[in-house]
Amino acid sequence: MTGDLESQARRFADEVSGLLNKTVTHGIRISYLKTEKGHGIIGKGITSSNPNPEPIPISPSGRKAVVFLYMQHSYELDPEGVYLTMTESTMSLYTSPAMEDDQLIVGIDYARNPVNQFPSAHLHVSGQRNDLDSVYLGDKRKIRKLRDLHFPVGGKRFRPTLEDLVEFMITEEMVDPRPGWEQVVKEHRARWEAIQLKAAVRRNQEDAADALREAGWKITAPDFDI
Repeated sequence: MTGDLESQARRFADEVSGLLNKTVTHGIRISYLKTEKGHGIIGKGITSSNPNPEPIPISPSGRKAVVFLYMQHSYELDPEGVYLTMTESTMSLYTSPAMEDDQLIVGIDYARNPVNQFPSAHLHVSGQRNDLDSVYLGDKRKIRKLRDLHFPVGGKRFRPTLEDLVEFMITEEMVDPRPGWEQVVKEHRARWEAIQLKAAVRRNQEDAADALREAGWKITAPDFDI
């Protein structure tokens, strides 16, 4: 069984467009782009000459937005070459499309294979703190801001999702949502959780089989006893 990166990525981009336009945006289109390295990127307004996504105005009515979402997801097929797998992700909320550091509300970053000591899934917030230098033991920074901290959030499998960010914007009253947004978020979150569950089962088959046996299922391994 071989997967099709392009068709799966395009389908996912369409699902993201649907989630946003049924909850907190107006007529937004999320696009897919295949990179020279054969990976896939999704985001708003990306092209082969400019693969950096545009900030997304958060306004379901189409009126002037006061919150902007920067979103970029990078994909490839899993090691078996079958299913779409996210390799890197950035989802950040800003108070301006200029996206300056001091305009950050919250940022959620993910790297499947991080190149530093920080957790693969982490969160950034912006704010004023004047005492962080006193609790910094490293030597790579002269000053340390709150924005520099990496808060671990759920790891590879249970990290925050776009659905969580949409819910955050609405429940914190940053945007007036479309009617019925709760059901939209619920349905999209259920699909994401099902995908993650299946991926977890594929990577932890013995644990999954044990859990099913405990629930009364009769499980037989295909080639060997689990």
